Amino acid sequence: MNDMEEARLRFSWPACLAVRGNLLSSEIPHIPILIEDIPRYVVLPDFERNCIKNVQTIGEILPGEARVVELQSVSSIGEAKITLNLETLPINDVYFKDERGRYLPVWETSRVFKVFGMLEKKDDDVVLMANKLLKIQDIQGSVNTLSLLSAIVRPMLYQYKENEKYYIALKAAIEKKHQAGEEANVLDIGTGTGLLSMMAAKCGADTITACEAFTPMADCAAQIIKENGFEDKIKLIRKRSTKMTVGKDGDMAKRANILVTEVFDTELIGEGALSTFRHAREVLLERNSIVVPHSGTVWAQVVESAKVCAWNRVRPIESEATLVDAPATIQACSGAAAVHDMQLSHFPRNDFVPLLEPQPIFRFDWSSKKPLLYNEKALLRVQPIASGTAHAIFMWWDLNMDPDNEVLLSCAPVWEHPDVPDDVRENNLRLQKMADLIPWRDHWMQAVYYLPEEVPITRGVEINLVGYHDEYSFWFKLLNGSIDEIPDSPRPVCTCYAHVAYSRTRIGQLNDSSRNRKYLQALRKRITPNSVCLCLSDGCLLALAAARMGARVYLLEENFLSRRTMEMFVQANKLSEKVKIVESVNDLLKTGEDFDLIFGEPYFISSIVPWENLRFWYLASKFPSSIPRMPIAATIKAVAVEFKDLQKIRAPLGICEGFDLSSFDGLVQMSSDRTDPPIEAQPLWEYPCKALSAPFEIVRFDLTQKVNFDESFQVSDNISIAVDGSCNGVAVWVDWQLDSEISVSCGPIEEVVPGKRVSWDPYTRQGVHLFRRITNVKKGNTLSWVFVLDSLRSEVKLDFSLLTDI
Repeated sequence: MNDMEEARLRFSWPACLAVRGNLLSSEIPHIPILIEDIPRYVVLPDFERNCIKNVQTIGEILPGEARVVELQSVSSIGEAKITLNLETLPINDVYFKDERGRYLPVWETSRVFKVFGMLEKKDDDVVLMANKLLKIQDIQGSVNTLSLLSAIVRPMLYQYKENEKYYIALKAAIEKKHQAGEEANVLDIGTGTGLLSMMAAKCGADTITACEAFTPMADCAAQIIKENGFEDKIKLIRKRSTKMTVGKDGDMAKRANILVTEVFDTELIGEGALSTFRHAREVLLERNSIVVPHSGTVWAQVVESAKVCAWNRVRPIESEATLVDAPATIQACSGAAAVHDMQLSHFPRNDFVPLLEPQPIFRFDWSSKKPLLYNEKALLRVQPIASGTAHAIFMWWDLNMDPDNEVLLSCAPVWEHPDVPDDVRENNLRLQKMADLIPWRDHWMQAVYYLPEEVPITRGVEINLVGYHDEYSFWFKLLNGSIDEIPDSPRPVCTCYAHVAYSRTRIGQLNDSSRNRKYLQALRKRITPNSVCLCLSDGCLLALAAARMGARVYLLEENFLSRRTMEMFVQANKLSEKVKIVESVNDLLKTGEDFDLIFGEPYFISSIVPWENLRFWYLASKFPSSIPRMPIAATIKAVAVEFKDLQKIRAPLGICEGFDLSSFDGLVQMSSDRTDPPIEAQPLWEYPCKALSAPFEIVRFDLTQKVNFDESFQVSDNISIAVDGSCNGVAVWVDWQLDSEISVSCGPIEEVVPGKRVSWDPYTRQGVHLFRRITNVKKGNTLSWVFVLDSLRSEVKLDFSLLTDI
């Protein structure tokens, strides 16, 4: 398990892949099951004697002795639908990061884990492709997961407007029951800190039952409830709502008549809202109960956007002529199944064209006596407002908090937000200012759904917008012509492997024409028809471009899925005689080739923060320093900033809606000290900030020389704050010097001006240091830093501190 020092998980229904080296027999032996949507290649020993020698896995595997204890399959030629039940999976002292660098939950024990997937025969291999997690039962406990509380619960509690609207709706529900001569018996599902339950107590509810299955969170809620004086008014049940009982000796003596809950995510239903509400209505609530919120509506807007499309499909690399073409399988693939959550209010308005007005495509009545459907489809015939090519669907949702529809909680982007006046929506400059005024959310963002295929749309000619959902997810299609019956459509999944191999950020990077142009310009200076080149980067299409220029290229691909993807590109471009893909550095060293150039972008799938791509330097150091390299240098740079909102993911809550949540702050801080890195990765184009200093250089590495593994490197310095402001963070990035004239930056895309907003590269993630204590700084104050590189361990430590005394 040495390759699993840090696993990364995107908390969505996963795409998984395991390859077994023997043919499928009548019974599938025990195999590891993956829950990873951001792949990283590892080879692990098998768990049982009757299994193969090893199992190749894409992504990170669950730690512990996970094994299949039950398998049900319905086989057909070439594939089988399977359900796998796993035994208890002990997970201790392991935490996961998603692709945004946030910490997300890991279950300490998950007794039953069901995965839906397919088995396909590929030559002499059998591939298990699990496309969707269907159901999780008996989830108990967690792991260093108090970081989860900081990453998810804290941003939710910082949604002041939302908390206020919950308060208003809850108060109205309690008053309505009292006015009708009834008791107000409140059930709070997933109470978290206990905030909603304390609101109910303050509003005069007769009984309050709060349930919370997550043990660390339940302990925290009990402490907060006690400290706020509601210990005698709120009954805390430490289990999932679906396990609660009603009646004599049950968790509740009788059914509740008011339900309040926040079980929503960016997709609205992705946290199991449908099953939660459905079970509550059937088992835990009286017939005429009031539910807060009352209903939810999902909105869809069809757009044309080359920039959005760049995050989904790899496009050809062109320079006068096509240098590298994309394989047909990649061009036809619908993309990754996981939703692309995004802060759309900060997506430039001139980078997309709305083709349809926003449409309410699904409505969920949480209070209705009709059962909520787990699988549903909807069809809208809509008149386009513009002609163009439909690339994607922008999606958001809103909640009507009360039965009278007087309190609306909207997650709409700024151009459709109900708080933005109509006359402002037409002015892009004012929209940017309005984006700063509407409620900030990092827990509930907007989402992008990529259409399975691009569809031409003509203004005034009706088109069919078709929406689908299962228990947890949505997907969409656009169809021209008349339709008598809504067609069935399976949820789109990646069939080309590229979307499983690379994150959307990486795909966008591969499509960045400005970036590619610089690399091609630098390569042309170095490459001749007789060149033999070595490329040290994951999924580097520039290796194929170099081959087009005449060079023979060795491409190091240690990641299985990336290697498989690049093999497809090589075959599609008929470059098999020019490009040789190798699996390990040792294989490269055995070739005996005299390389004329070692180059890379650099990019590695395992890298999270920008400087982890210095792995290029470490790999290149295995070869003589006399071989020219590109890039020739790497400079780590930074700028002191004032984030508008991002600091809230780490800032203490203190008092929220009049309730003291400081115990939660203390608990999260304790966990943060154990698990949170001092610098995390964030897509800063989504999180506005203004510069408080000039950009400054932290350290520069000469990549033409070998790494000195015998000594550590340390540098410290300081810089003056240039303008007054609230310094809550430092943004960090890397500039790669390709040659003496050409450089590529992973940071700002425009000149940084102190006091002004910074424009960031949308196709990379920058490093972010957030200060625990936010300091109001003045011009002339000092920001100091200490940078340490442990060369042997290839570990970087970077600390910042503020000195405000002039």
